[in-house]
Amino acid sequence: MKPPVLNAYEVRNADYSVVHAESESDFDQFIAALNVKDGEKVIDVGGGYGSVMIRLLQRQPQVSFAYDLLDGGMFQLKKGEEQISALLERHQNTSVVRYLHQDAGELTLEPEHYDLVICKMFLHELPAHVQKKLIGDLYKIIKPGGRIVVWNPDLEAADHRFFASVIRKKDELAGFGSMVQNRHFLLNDDFRDLMLEAGFVNFQKLFTFDYHLHTINRLDQEFAGDRSKLTAWNEHILHIAHELGADTFKKLNINTNDDDIYINFKRGIFSLQKPVR
Repeated sequence: MKPPVLNAYEVRNADYSVVHAESESDFDQFIAALNVKDGEKVIDVGGGYGSVMIRLLQRQPQVSFAYDLLDGGMFQLKKGEEQISALLERHQNTSVVRYLHQDAGELTLEPEHYDLVICKMFLHELPAHVQKKLIGDLYKIIKPGGRIVVWNPDLEAADHRFFASVIRKKDELAGFGSMVQNRHFLLNDDFRDLMLEAGFVNFQKLFTFDYHLHTINRLDQEFAGDRSKLTAWNEHILHIAHELGADTFKKLNINTNDDDIYINFKRGIFSLQKPVR
């Protein structure tokens, strides 16, 4: 019998804003899209160390609400609790925060409890069949009229296969076995269809922004300074980039600078609603 694959998020101690080159202006738009109000009940599903709550407290320290941070990695939750608790104290914010250690594929949450569900860069962490189940479960826990806001890779047919191959190779080299095994990146159309099939309505892509992938950013954050892994990743990217159509290659603005490869992928913010009965 093969040993179980270690959950990479129990050992992956990275600052994802650095890894993913997320700018503060990206978070400005995302926090504005969330539009969290006093007294609301909010859950951040697969929220890791609570980067959304941290940015929200920094921008809107006066807003107090009930916030649940749910993640399958205890390491990430403990990391989040330290930072969030410090910010709550600093801003004298009275939000009630719970840290829920649950596998997103096996949620045990109260139905029709939340006004807002946040899902930032998480759906793709799950196998396809678990994604479908999770979306159905999220529909159940949202109040009628409540919303879900999703920060997702913005993938169309022209760049989907390339993007998935780039990330999979990085995960293999970094030793993130659970990510190699589980990750399933959705085309925008497939994501929309899954959400509508679950019962959500009013699908909107609120905005798209640049995802500036610099391979060098992963050297210390994910390859532990091992330049041989960075070199192997770069070689893989350049090899498969030749399979891209000329228009897609140009759109992605792929270029190299010494041991760094830059690719301009996209990310999108999507919003849906649970119908009011």
